[in-house]
Amino acid sequence: MDDSGNAPLALASALFASLLDEEPWTAFLNAARDAFDASFVTLILTPHAARRPGMLLTPGADEAVSAEYSDSLFARDPFTGLPDGVVTRFRDFVGEARREEDAAFWDFIARTGDEILGVDLHDEGGFEMRLRVSRAKDGPVFGREDIERLQAIVPHLRTAGRLFDRLAAGQIERRIYSSAIESMAVGVVILNRAGAILHVNPTAAAILAEADGIARRGDRIALTDHAQARLLEKVLREASEGEPEPLFIRIERRRAGGDLCLTAASADAPAYVSMSGGPATVLYLSDPSQAPRVSTATLRDLLGLTAAEAAIAARLADGSALADIAAELGIAHNTARAHLRAIYVKTGVNRQSKLVHLIHHSLAGLGGDRA
Repeated sequence: MDDSGNAPLALASALFASLLDEEPWTAFLNAARDAFDASFVTLILTPHAARRPGMLLTPGADEAVSAEYSDSLFARDPFTGLPDGVVTRFRDFVGEARREEDAAFWDFIARTGDEILGVDLHDEGGFEMRLRVSRAKDGPVFGREDIERLQAIVPHLRTAGRLFDRLAAGQIERRIYSSAIESMAVGVVILNRAGAILHVNPTAAAILAEADGIARRGDRIALTDHAQARLLEKVLREASEGEPEPLFIRIERRRAGGDLCLTAASADAPAYVSMSGGPATVLYLSDPSQAPRVSTATLRDLLGLTAAEAAIAARLADGSALADIAAELGIAHNTARAHLRAIYVKTGVNRQSKLVHLIHHSLAGLGGDRA
């Protein structure tokens, strides 16, 4: 039975599915190669008029041939500048008259073949996506049906390009934020609605491995202090029912000495994400004796605080108690409490745990500005 009418739909499905693979695009390029009975299908992502491609993928191709094209011939390729979104044949676009212009490029074409279909997609920022479908020398030529089938997936290709751009940007941002969190020496543990661990960053892993006041037990977080364990269980229970109230506790370490600070709060994930087993609660772990101090100047500008309020907020975020902060700053405890009430008004929170969570969350979004 002829299923050619379903080919564009199948290719579109392979296209979007491939964006989530460990090697994005590759599965789609392989599917397109089979669908068009091609020798190779190449995807190029590149700034306009670049001397080298930003990304060039040709699954199954000889690496030496791909390197030769990328390094020496990419900038000399005459099969560029195609009408946006219009599938075009190589021979129709280039023509015989141009075959004497670049001996090295045409030697390359003589070896690889000139039976090529191409489509270029341009965005407003000057970036281009180029798709090339090639058949071997002396193979069958591409007909009108091949061109129409490739043209049918162009809208999907354009959408996939935009999605890929967003996904790639998101991955880069996550790496930046992750790096910032690591530089702040803040441990991060992400839990699902059932309280099971989904992710532990290296700083948290090191803290949990010490098993001093807090530890990992299988896929669960365990606290030595029973009262604190019940508080954490309450937060996790609330997370399974909706948004939990933030929790801030100090964990006593008996072997290493000094306290750890633990802040537990909602992961702010949509319900359909958390209900399906995604992030629901995030735990921040910090060692005030090791972590660099939060920048007072950053908090002053970020949250619109006075210098005195910012100093108190910064020390609270570093895990200090309000009484200790008052003594350190040389002010009365009641004065520190008054400043804290002013901080609550300006930040829109009403608890110390919420304030600490707000500060850490805001600094992560800025890339982790510290002292």
